[in-house]
Amino acid sequence: MTLRMKRWWFTVGASALMIVIFSIVIIQAFNYFSLNTIREQGRMAAEMLRITLTEQMRDGVIEDRDTLFKRMRTIPGLVDVRVLRGEPVIHQFGPGFDSERPKLDMEKRVLATGNWEESFVKSGDEAVYRITIPYIARSAGGLNCMECHKVPEGSINGAVTLGFSLENMRRSEILSIAPVVFLLLLFGLALGYFLKRLFRPMVETAENMKSVVESAREGDFSGRITISAKDEIGEIAEHTNALMETLDQSIGKISTYIGSLGEYNQRQADHNQLDHTVHIVEEMVGATRFKQAIENDLDLDEIYARISRVLKNHFELTQFAFYQVESDSTFKLMFAEGLEDGRESWCDPAVQLNSEICRAKRSAANVSSLNDPEMCSHFCSGEKNNGGFVYACVPIMLSGSVGGVLQMVLTPEEAEKHSDIEQTVNIYLKEAAPVIEARQLMRSLKESAMRDPMTGLYNRRFLEEYIDTLTANMTRNKSSLGILMCDIDFFKQVNDEYGHDIGDQVIKGLSDVLVDVVRASDIAIRYGGEEFIVLLPDTDADGSMLLAERIRKAMEAAAFQTPQGELKKTLSVGISIFPEEGTGFWQCVKYADIALYQAKERGRNQSLKFSKDMWEEDESY
Repeated sequence: MTLRMKRWWFTVGASALMIVIFSIVIIQAFNYFSLNTIREQGRMAAEMLRITLTEQMRDGVIEDRDTLFKRMRTIPGLVDVRVLRGEPVIHQFGPGFDSERPKLDMEKRVLATGNWEESFVKSGDEAVYRITIPYIARSAGGLNCMECHKVPEGSINGAVTLGFSLENMRRSEILSIAPVVFLLLLFGLALGYFLKRLFRPMVETAENMKSVVESAREGDFSGRITISAKDEIGEIAEHTNALMETLDQSIGKISTYIGSLGEYNQRQADHNQLDHTVHIVEEMVGATRFKQAIENDLDLDEIYARISRVLKNHFELTQFAFYQVESDSTFKLMFAEGLEDGRESWCDPAVQLNSEICRAKRSAANVSSLNDPEMCSHFCSGEKNNGGFVYACVPIMLSGSVGGVLQMVLTPEEAEKHSDIEQTVNIYLKEAAPVIEARQLMRSLKESAMRDPMTGLYNRRFLEEYIDTLTANMTRNKSSLGILMCDIDFFKQVNDEYGHDIGDQVIKGLSDVLVDVVRASDIAIRYGGEEFIVLLPDTDADGSMLLAERIRKAMEAAAFQTPQGELKKTLSVGISIFPEEGTGFWQCVKYADIALYQAKERGRNQSLKFSKDMWEEDESY
């Protein structure tokens, strides 16, 4: 029930209750007064009748008493009057008229007890008040009953029964009460009007406040309450308006700031502004904590793993992928979830070969099939579109350009549940971007520090940094590691005769040979000067010798152009096997160096595997 209805019912109820209570009180008072009046009239009439009958008896005209009764019945309101004879009178004078015999129980009780009684009875359709008063024989007083009646003192000689109609009394009651009730009705109406005026500001303020609060729950804080009173109700309205004004400005500013973090799509604009703002703030807090976590991660792999966990655990996504843009404009798939068996990515394989095919990468903007299923023609070759899936691709910006693309694949139900998934995920990506960029820079710097600037091959620092990990894997897998120590024959003569530029050209030529000949799993390192080390994981002595010969022959066939004509150089290679020939890696490197020294001693341009007798023959080692 509304407050307005409560006010109406209260006003009507209070007025009606007041009228009823006052009417009942007046009616009861009038009834009491009327009944007392009738009682007094009955007693007076009975006493007058007794006196008159006594006088008639004294004067000897008692036989005319019926005429007296007829005259009394003409009195307004008196409908019945009778005299009843008691046993002493009947015994002395006889039974008298038939009407003088008791007929009612009340009359019999009065003649028997001598106590007067009254009652209200129904005579036809008329209400009648009856009173029966006894005549008791007394010698004292103005009338001496003993003069005519030979009865003892205190005997009950008879009784008088009178009947008064109540219809006149009721008419008088109605005529008396009607003006009072009318006045009470006017007072009730006036009271109702006064209560309405009294409660109207409270009701209007409450209704306005309800409307304003309901709008606020929907995120609309523009509603205001009309101030309709100058009392506490008006102060409440004024303070509420001030609160709504503050909320409107504050939430509006927050929404504006949040809007600057990412674009709202149409469905986001339809959301409850307050709920959506709270949701985005919660996501921003979560993203901040996420950034604090990834700042302590060891490397990019851990960061990408954490991003994957956030997508699965926080956003409850089951199908997604992240592509990193490589320096050669290719895509590298960093992680993926929900891919079908045999599928490498959610997109056409051509996208990974050329990242410019990706619309999100090319436009540096979010790409979604929510409103346009044909937005990107390279999504899973159209297979997922047929299944009703929705995709959303969000680029991550690194140093002003797209450094990667997060792709989310959702069912229509998931898209409805996560209507703002692009915006909220973008908050996390923006927090992750500087950390990823810093890690990539650190990796690039570390990579640069571990590579030889002339040849692009790994340098000795890389070997010192990662050899423990590599040898540990060899030991754990019970495999062997081939170590090739390569050195250009008579390289000093090249620098002396042709200059350092040609010498550098020869060193680059050897590095190109190594890159072309060795396997992808092998590691070529410029150890220093014209010396190179090639590490051959999972390779035994025969395999190491085979690859050493391939390198040597390729170098022997290479030709270098100089001002003096074509230049060819040969290569000497020393070979050792870890851990077969030594318990420590650097010990095996020394063995390979001894084998290299022996190859040069034995004529150069040859590959020679280390043997224990080489250590014994060369006392310098």
